[in-house]
Amino acid sequence: MLDLSNVTSVSGVSAEESVLDAASLSQLRSLDPTGGDLFLRKVLETYLRSLDKQVAAATNAYAAGHHDELSRAAHSLKSASASVGALKFSRLCERIEHAIRRQELAGLAADMSEFNAESVRVRAAAAGLLGPASA
Repeated sequence: MLDLSNVTSVSGVSAEESVLDAASLSQLRSLDPTGGDLFLRKVLETYLRSLDKQVAAATNAYAAGHHDELSRAAHSLKSASASVGALKFSRLCERIEHAIRRQELAGLAADMSEFNAESVRVRAAAAGLLGPASA
């Protein structure tokens, strides 16, 4: 069974700054008809595959100056990240998406630096919940 009691210790920070929101994860766990972790595990595994794909797409789009592609990747990650409790990362994706939409690109380099760092933290937290086979 996935141990959600130490979600904040997975992130290594206080509850306010936790990488994955424990309430979001508990809500996903409650959706499992068997009362186990299979649904949550599948959601996290799917999320990690999507995270890797979309982070690569966003990074490549940013490097190539393809802001529309970057916005699409950020949009995809925004919703998926919120659903697994990666709320800070979700808000960052939303900020990037909105900055591109408004053509306010002055802070995009700093946002992308934060995006890359936070994506690593989110990946580590989610993989940590799933165990060594996911890392």
